[in-house]
Amino acid sequence: MSEPNGPPAAWTFFRQWLKNPRAMASLAPSSKQLARQMVAQLPSGARRVIELGAGTGVFTRALIEHGIAPHELLVVELNEELHELLHKQFPASHVVHGDACDLAEIVRSSGFADGGSVDAVVSGLGFLAMPRDLQRRIVQAVFSVLGPDKPLVQFTYSPTSPLPRDLLAELGLGVRRAGIAWLNVPPATVHVYTRNRSTPIRAVRAGDAP
Repeated sequence: MSEPNGPPAAWTFFRQWLKNPRAMASLAPSSKQLARQMVAQLPSGARRVIELGAGTGVFTRALIEHGIAPHELLVVELNEELHELLHKQFPASHVVHGDACDLAEIVRSSGFADGGSVDAVVSGLGFLAMPRDLQRRIVQAVFSVLGPDKPLVQFTYSPTSPLPRDLLAELGLGVRRAGIAWLNVPPATVHVYTRNRSTPIRAVRAGDAP
């Protein structure tokens, strides 16, 4: 799909990768095969979903095609140009230009919290390139808004979890590898994270003690 009166979405993505390859994590949008594997991990009956690092909207489109109503989808994208692209393509969804670390505040301020609990968070964030403290802050923010027993669905270009085991143990989370998208460029692995204890996870803002 192309942007209205603009270049193809893939070129927009690649241009942003050239500007900041570390932040973008990949030089091309995710494949439809990977999108299908990500969406397949949604809980049965999932209705309200948050997407982090949506890029050009490959997962966004797959979520809507899966049956998630556009108005029940909150999309958070830090890159300003990609945010504008997403806002044009998905006008009926909550598309927010923001930082995943601030997810709890974004959910409140956008009014998304008024619709009930969140059934899943789908993420295209590049956790492998992040320092541990940033990983912790984002994951804490994610699980502070997720409903009980609801998952964070994440892909990575590594065969192992992009979040280290000791961090998962610290936060009381479990992980399972859900599949590999061999046709993606490069091949990607899908991981699903869930709470393995009942202790709530509190979002921590920048500057707070970990």
